[in-house]
Amino acid sequence: MSKEIKTALIVDDEDALREIISEVLGFLDIRSIAAEDGLKAVELAKENKEDIDLFLIDLFMPNMSGEETYEKLNELLPERPVIFMSGYDQDSNNITKNVSGQQHFLKKPFGIGELKDLVSSISSSS
Repeated sequence: MSKEIKTALIVDDEDALREIISEVLGFLDIRSIAAEDGLKAVELAKENKEDIDLFLIDLFMPNMSGEETYEKLNELLPERPVIFMSGYDQDSNNITKNVSGQQHFLKKPFGIGELKDLVSSISSSS
């Protein structure tokens, strides 16, 4: 998908982290849609199908894992880049089985600069 990133769907069960990510994306002129879990994310994705250009998904959440959430979101909105977030290392999460050029990983806790740089690099390569 080669398209400028204008809107991101943030999926994380931590309110404060969703707010911080939303603020950082705002500095990059990216609008945020936030969900506290995978079920809400799927609902919001259905309501905003035409708008969402990027997913930021925590791997460990109640109700539905980050990987399950991504699978459902990818069915609805294929070929969107995704940033998986976790306090565990990427290797520990075993997300490498599905990694493509569209999938990225940020280890929590991450700095605002790290998030900004990664989103900027995804946006510029889209």
